[in-house]
Amino acid sequence: MSSGVDPDHDKFYHPYQPYDIQLKLMKCIYDTLEYNNTHRNSNDKKICILESPTGTGKTLSLICSTVTWLRDNKRNLLQAEGKNNGNNGNDNDSDFDSENDSDEPEWVNETFQDNLLKDKIDEFISFETHLNEINKNVKSLNLHKGQQQRHHQKKQKKKKIEISIEDNEFIPTPYNENGLTDDNKMILSNEVKSLLNKIDATHNNKRPERNLPLLNNPIKIFFASRTHSQLNQLANQLSLPKFPSSFKELETERVKFLPLASKKQLCINPDVNKWGTVEAINDACYELRHRKGGCPFYKIDRDTSPFTDEVFESIHDIEDLYTIGEKHKMCPYYASRDALPGVEVITLPYQYLLSETTRQAMKLDLKNNIVVIDEAHNLIDTINSIHSSQVSLRDLQVCHLGLQTYLQKFKLRLNPGNRVNLLKLLKLLSIFIKFIQENFKKPGVPIDDFTEFFKDNNADTLNIHNLIKYINMSKVAYKIDTYIKSLQENESESNSSASKPTLFKIVSFLTSLTNPSKEGQFFFDAGPSIKYMLLEPSKLFESIVDETKCVILAGGTMEPMNEFNDMLFPQLNKNQIVEYSCNHIIPDENLKTFIVNEPGLEFTFANRGNLSLINDTLFQFYMNLCDNVPAKGGIVGFFPSYQFLGKVINNWKKNGLFEKINNKRSLFYESKNGKDPLNEYTEIINDPKNEKRAILFAVVGGRLSEGINFQDNLCRAIVMTGLPYPNLLSGELQIKKRHLEMKVEASNKTKPNSQWEDPKVVVKNFLENLCMKAVNQSVGRSIRHINDYSIIILFDNRYDRDSIKNKLSHWVRKRIQPQLSVTPIMHSIKTFFENKNTGH
Repeated sequence: MSSGVDPDHDKFYHPYQPYDIQLKLMKCIYDTLEYNNTHRNSNDKKICILESPTGTGKTLSLICSTVTWLRDNKRNLLQAEGKNNGNNGNDNDSDFDSENDSDEPEWVNETFQDNLLKDKIDEFISFETHLNEINKNVKSLNLHKGQQQRHHQKKQKKKKIEISIEDNEFIPTPYNENGLTDDNKMILSNEVKSLLNKIDATHNNKRPERNLPLLNNPIKIFFASRTHSQLNQLANQLSLPKFPSSFKELETERVKFLPLASKKQLCINPDVNKWGTVEAINDACYELRHRKGGCPFYKIDRDTSPFTDEVFESIHDIEDLYTIGEKHKMCPYYASRDALPGVEVITLPYQYLLSETTRQAMKLDLKNNIVVIDEAHNLIDTINSIHSSQVSLRDLQVCHLGLQTYLQKFKLRLNPGNRVNLLKLLKLLSIFIKFIQENFKKPGVPIDDFTEFFKDNNADTLNIHNLIKYINMSKVAYKIDTYIKSLQENESESNSSASKPTLFKIVSFLTSLTNPSKEGQFFFDAGPSIKYMLLEPSKLFESIVDETKCVILAGGTMEPMNEFNDMLFPQLNKNQIVEYSCNHIIPDENLKTFIVNEPGLEFTFANRGNLSLINDTLFQFYMNLCDNVPAKGGIVGFFPSYQFLGKVINNWKKNGLFEKINNKRSLFYESKNGKDPLNEYTEIINDPKNEKRAILFAVVGGRLSEGINFQDNLCRAIVMTGLPYPNLLSGELQIKKRHLEMKVEASNKTKPNSQWEDPKVVVKNFLENLCMKAVNQSVGRSIRHINDYSIIILFDNRYDRDSIKNKLSHWVRKRIQPQLSVTPIMHSIKTFFENKNTGH
């Protein structure tokens, strides 16, 4: 860190005057990176788990701290890279040569290293000069960007309507046991394929039109988040700070930024992107690139430097990449991969980072790089989801019927290799259908031996490995799935909204069968269905921790943090995990947390049918709250489930209570399959001419509990009614509970009696973590910026227990008030809003 000579460095080149909490957060990140850079032993390496509430400028803090560290250290990193390369070169020399090198005077070695570094810096200077020319000669992509995006969206919709798929496009390339054939000959021998791959790799580093090398930045910062909209937001924020150059010899240095996206978002070939789904587009792209003539936008001996130059000239988002690709008639997806060596900052969705096979396919090397995972409260669930698979009886039946129809239509046009393999697949689907129909009893029943699937089915002729190989090589899945979907759309528009194509679900499940890990479990789930679920995400995250220089997990609501330690980092010592929870930027007087603890006030699952609790206690509480929150201030009430909220609404309507509360405030509520009530609620709150008040009931884990900003008058009071424990009867939870108990019992056998853990206590803690993570995520919706203000009410006795209270987000927990009964709480709420000069 700077000693104070450079005030901009002290604030990490933040584009605004950062709040004190932002400075502390940025210093925490910077210091951790600095520590890891000086402690190379993986046993000493630290990771960060950071909680920074929404509205506290988390994204800018992450950008400013990491990029500042990179710019401070790039010169030294390049120098170290040169020394390492020099040493590696010596390793290949003879012993005699190595001895001679070691005898060189120190000044000779230093001069050699200085010259190497100078050459590298000259490359950066040359490239920046070149980009300055690009800036002058190329029209700014940001000009009329909004029009371009609207044009792009219209064009995409137009494609879906106008481009049709002919019958011959549903037929896969001829296939035999050796692979794909073309006129009964192999398209490419393995030797030719290998040679082309080598050519491809070498051309990735070519820039034949000028003598400029493709820069290789020594360290990259990978920013991962859940959605492309969140990643686009990061791109916008990245353009705000003005970072200094890494080298005194270079006056200005652009941030080399690249957003990675899927082919579905980046493919500019209408013959490929017409297929619609991610899976289908990937397969159609592969097939076209390996067909004679290939794709006009993709060349093995490609020079994508014009694309790279324009991308690096300024900060561009994903939509820009599509437009730049169209402009240069180059595939943006593969051109982006070619640009990877020169990048400083990369954004990518969770899935690209968390799947090792995806990282390898996209040539993403994490070694010694920095990984920042934003919105990390969902990280464990996402890892489990990526590496789990599920297939329902309905999926299997639909696919079986569709495959029969496909074979009837195209059987005579398929070569013998395709026919035989599709008939085997049909047989396999029949086996799974029969297995579920005969064995399913209830969700949560484990299937400990997957060979049970084939018992008594005379399925010894089926080789799942060969079937998967056939599906992957032939790319037949997207053709069959698209054909089935086209039939469904013709029969009923309601069937056209299927998410992931059915056959791809089944292929994913088959892949799980070939590699059943001790970290996962097959079991029956609702549907009925069979599911393979990952149970030990730490094993798949371990490689990321080991390879990178530093892993930073950040989110608005990261409590309870011990869940990350237990589930993701069991191999790390406690002193290797840096935990930091920001206070909120708002003054203490802008937020108060109340816990209601009165006799009998527990909305347990067994107690939710208590009509006195629903029609008296709960109703009267909300009536009082309506009177004490300002008229234009919205109230948001969260409920544990759609079922319980539905019970409350139905009972209130039956007893005339709904009409009473609706007369005070228009009451909107979320329902599982109903219309989204948010727009109407927002209109009433934001309409200055409307004197009507409003209240909104939502469900934890529903559409309104995450990603919705209830800022200012949209939420002056937020209520958590009960604790949203997960459904203990779900198959998934039954299996997780069983796994935890078995894991603790196995661990106890290796410990002395005094250190034994109680499996029931471990399971209880696990369930509380799930519950409180959902609570923190929901109440985090209430405060969005420094001048916002609100109250949080936790309406259940159990919130007053230390085990629950300590798992609240730090900024919520530190504002808990002493009042516990409704009457004094309502008095405090009235005083709170009177002090806000609302006139009430």
